[in-house]
Amino acid sequence: MNREFPPARRPRVLLVFVDGLGVGPDDPDVNLLATGEFPTLRLTESQRPDSGAGPPELARGLDPSMGVPGLPQSATGQTSILTGVNAPGHMGMHISGFPGPGLKALLFEHSILKRVRESGRDATFLNAFRPSFFTTPERERRLSATSLATLASGAPFRTWEDVVEGRAVVHDLTHWRVRERGYDIPLRAPEEAGAVIAREAMRQDFSLFEYFETDRAGHDRDRERARRCLGDVDRALDTVLRTVDLGTTTVLVASDHGNLEDSTVKTHTLNPAFFAAWGAGVNENGASVRALTDLAPLVLRLVGATSAA
Repeated sequence: MNREFPPARRPRVLLVFVDGLGVGPDDPDVNLLATGEFPTLRLTESQRPDSGAGPPELARGLDPSMGVPGLPQSATGQTSILTGVNAPGHMGMHISGFPGPGLKALLFEHSILKRVRESGRDATFLNAFRPSFFTTPERERRLSATSLATLASGAPFRTWEDVVEGRAVVHDLTHWRVRERGYDIPLRAPEEAGAVIAREAMRQDFSLFEYFETDRAGHDRDRERARRCLGDVDRALDTVLRTVDLGTTTVLVASDHGNLEDSTVKTHTLNPAFFAAWGAGVNENGASVRALTDLAPLVLRLVGATSAA
């Protein structure tokens, strides 16, 4: 993981995936994103995000349904983001949880990390995996879409040692969740996690970070936990945007479906999925981004890799 920065003007992309954020109502009693407490995530029916680095060049909701009836779900939504393939259309339905064989096949063929690496550029997943992941037999692992996309690419998984040495982040950013599960790892401020993400993103052509505690809080309708999660993401993301060189780096923030933006329900929603973009190349390349399937082609264009299939 210790390597020199790419050439100074080489384009880079960081994709921050935040599970379960939709573009919802302006009512702060229903939608925490409308309260103004989390500026980088303040995308509602009439409000736009902002940050210490300024507002995004582009912020809009993306189509998470892609022509398939029913509530959008994580397995198909995330596969669509990470491949550019309409996964619910391919499978004939929206699928929740972890990808099964059909979605795994799509990820192994079309993984955005794989395609970036095949173009001769660097791609990495910034989330660290717990020690038990590496000792569990492969056939017994339950792998998320992000994990499968990384596995397909051949990029190494980051470890607990990488976290300790400042080269990776844990999915919850501050370690509160992994500490609840018994792991003896010091708490980390969101700004510290954001600094790690920014530093590592500047060393790679394409970087991916995943945060999924937002979707869990939405399903539980736990407003205080949701506020904690959104605050951590907001503070970390603001640090990222203040730290990276937005002249050469594009920061994309995207979700797979709605959930947390409507506290009146425990399910996913039909609201558009969150999307905001800061930095280089957005105005020239982002105008056509309207659905989850448009994100992978956007990444490929921005890093100068081959176009999407």
